[in-house]
Amino acid sequence: MTTQQICKEVSKYSLLLHERGWVANHDGNVSCRDKRNGFWITPTAVSKRVCAPNTIVHVDYDGKVLNGKRPPSEIALHIGGYRARKDQNAVIHAHSPYASAYSLAQKDLGEVAMPEVVVSLGSYIPMVPLILPKAPEAADVLAKWAMKSDVLLLAGNGALAFGTDLEQAYLRLEVLEHYARIAMLTQSLGGPHQLEASAKSRLLELRAKAGLGAPEEQTPATARVVETSNIASAVRPLVAEELKKILGGNQ
Repeated sequence: MTTQQICKEVSKYSLLLHERGWVANHDGNVSCRDKRNGFWITPTAVSKRVCAPNTIVHVDYDGKVLNGKRPPSEIALHIGGYRARKDQNAVIHAHSPYASAYSLAQKDLGEVAMPEVVVSLGSYIPMVPLILPKAPEAADVLAKWAMKSDVLLLAGNGALAFGTDLEQAYLRLEVLEHYARIAMLTQSLGGPHQLEASAKSRLLELRAKAGLGAPEEQTPATARVVETSNIASAVRPLVAEELKKILGGNQ
């Protein structure tokens, strides 16, 4: 795409986010990779309702501005995504209400129970720990999670979707929001009935045959293993310190 086409697309999907009620005030960001150099992203402190093509900012993968005014403070989410996912050319971050409700509660969606959603997004949608804007480690943290899924819930901060183009990223975000709404409604009925393992396996095969899926895509089981490993890593030095105190006191 030409520069003009990229900026028009970014502007178009920014307006769509506003029209759907998925952003308010200066919330959210939309970006598209420029295969010549870096990517184009919505500016800081501008409503997505009025992000015209001539307001879109061109930056490199270190966040340096190449053309335009100031990029958003959450630019690291996009930098991390593009660095990790060479196969993806668009990133959308939004505060769609139902996905954001789960992110604020820091409650993941569990095992995906709808066949269409398994094929579109996978069997598990990760919840990324809180990433503060402008935190030095933000891009590196996001990059690790970007390898695990095409869509992410961001603790306390809505959702993020990747796509080969902006339409795919937007549609993935739409599927996530729709499923989050349905999942929330099922809670009053006792929660969703899970798919049989054989059915889910078949759906994931269809997903793979369609060329979909993140490089290190997780299932609920692998996510639990990673979580347990992380907890063990965090607890190990604390236990060692306590043992040192106990043994030291007996000498």
